[in-house]
Amino acid sequence: MTKISAITSLVVLLLLLGFSQEVLAQFQQLPTPVSPSKSINKNLRQLENKLSLPFWDDFSTKGIDSTKWINEGATHSFTVANAAPSIGVLLLDGVDERGRPYSNVLVEQGITDAISSNPIDLSSITSEEENTVFLSFFWQAGGKAEMPDINDNLSLFFRDTLGNWINVWEIAGDLPAEQFFFTQEIIQVDPSFQHEDFQFRFQINGRASGPFDSWLIDYVYLNKNRSEADLFYPDRTLTRDNIRPTGKYSAIPLFETTNTDEEFWTRTGNEFKNLENRFRAMEYSFEVRNKADNSLISRINNNTPFNPVPLGSERRIFESNSITDIPFPEDETDYEFTAYISSGDLNLYQIINGDSIFFEDINLRINDTVRSVVTFRDYFAYDDGSLDYSAGINQRSGSLANRFETSINAYVKGISINFTNQIQANQIIDLAIWQDLQADPVYVKEIFIPEKDNPEDFSYFELEENVRVSGVFFVGFTQFTNDFIHVGLDKTFDNGREIFYNVAGPWQQNEEVEGSLMIRIHLSENQVVEETPEEEEGSIRVFPNPVENRLFVEGMVDDLSIFDPYGRQLELPIETNGDGKIINFAGLQKGIYVLKLIQNGKSISKRILVN
Repeated sequence: MTKISAITSLVVLLLLLGFSQEVLAQFQQLPTPVSPSKSINKNLRQLENKLSLPFWDDFSTKGIDSTKWINEGATHSFTVANAAPSIGVLLLDGVDERGRPYSNVLVEQGITDAISSNPIDLSSITSEEENTVFLSFFWQAGGKAEMPDINDNLSLFFRDTLGNWINVWEIAGDLPAEQFFFTQEIIQVDPSFQHEDFQFRFQINGRASGPFDSWLIDYVYLNKNRSEADLFYPDRTLTRDNIRPTGKYSAIPLFETTNTDEEFWTRTGNEFKNLENRFRAMEYSFEVRNKADNSLISRINNNTPFNPVPLGSERRIFESNSITDIPFPEDETDYEFTAYISSGDLNLYQIINGDSIFFEDINLRINDTVRSVVTFRDYFAYDDGSLDYSAGINQRSGSLANRFETSINAYVKGISINFTNQIQANQIIDLAIWQDLQADPVYVKEIFIPEKDNPEDFSYFELEENVRVSGVFFVGFTQFTNDFIHVGLDKTFDNGREIFYNVAGPWQQNEEVEGSLMIRIHLSENQVVEETPEEEEGSIRVFPNPVENRLFVEGMVDDLSIFDPYGRQLELPIETNGDGKIINFAGLQKGIYVLKLIQNGKSISKRILVN
């Protein structure tokens, strides 16, 4: 799932007007930018994708299906819903498909997101069938996103024979109870709409300056031979991501597995929803595979019967057996945990005049399986890479950090952060590591926020010196602006208590924002940089630093290499100057580069700031 929404610096400024500085200095959830390459032409009518009945989509696969939908700002999410009919929903809010607000005026209301079906040919509906065409769907106000207000609404439109959009249903906001469950609607498509280019359209009206008024849509079904009472479906679904079997972490360094005990693993689990009003005996299974070769590691449960038998319309959270027989990997890899239910689901069907009519294109088994990943590499992570929102602080000299804990004395290899607002690329911040938040950081490194193409990508910052951490420690940054520095926020699981921030002197533990901050720490059991005796290092002189064009290296070196802020080795022009070298940095982007020197078989690393 990916919910990506954005806000420009100007809009951030407008949002802050009218609030005191005391209110401004805070940690809060923010919208997130999206790559322009993901934009969609709002005027596109994909007539070549004309559809026929039935129309069905439960959004249980990633993304929005362009063969079914013409999208005008909606996004797909696996994480933002509460108690969905099936895993995956549509999210409509106040930012467009590129993540930009529809207005720079803070209080402006208007039409924002919309999504329309591709044209559906209803011209062959017979007179006997014309009063049996119904569209059903589930909706939720807000979910884990922002709640719509009383002046906001979600509307459903049908397209008539003249191409006009006719409002056939509407619900207003200010519905706090509906934030926690979905409501089903069923709307008749009367004969006046039954033409060869029929379309239906979900549209919201609300605050246009950001993702502040959110609506969720799920399990959309249009077909004939239905009635107003046709509110149940021969479908059993999984509704959420798997319960994480490692507790709070989605990834841990491989070396940590040698220092853990059998209590490392907890149970995994999921939730089912029976969308039929009849009981159904079902079984569930959990298995683990190594993603590197898809080899089976363990069957935690194998066709375990649900007991008691699931009742009609029941929703139930269920857990796996205790996890006791999963060995840790010998090499870095990912373990994939798969949950699936044996529900007896088939293709969508209707019983008409005693006969079962099956629709081969609609497989109701697609929502019966959920996969999640646990990573064993060189880093700790709370997030699973799902970029839903951003979070940050808005205080000059303020600091933001994730808390981690290692079982041994470890050395920091690098820090990965998902900076999500590309308007802020090339701003300077100080990366920092704290062993204790009541003391000064044990490491500080000035860096530029790098540019990137994909909003979901992490930026990796390699350490060029040995920094040792042990037990509980903290990783983050200090900023030099009163603007929010946008860091990715994954809403899959709530690890908000691991986030700490400092905006007014004392550190505070986050208690407001739910989710996992996308800051990761890469560790090694051994030193990452070979220590060089001072007398040897002193025989080499590197200047000027900062540098604009030519960097001089005085002293005999066996080899040298230059790495950019992303850790990529560069091929720069190098001249020999007596017993030294001259490196040409002209034309390079501003930032921190690393010069690695080899002298007498010893490695020496130096930070070079390019202005």
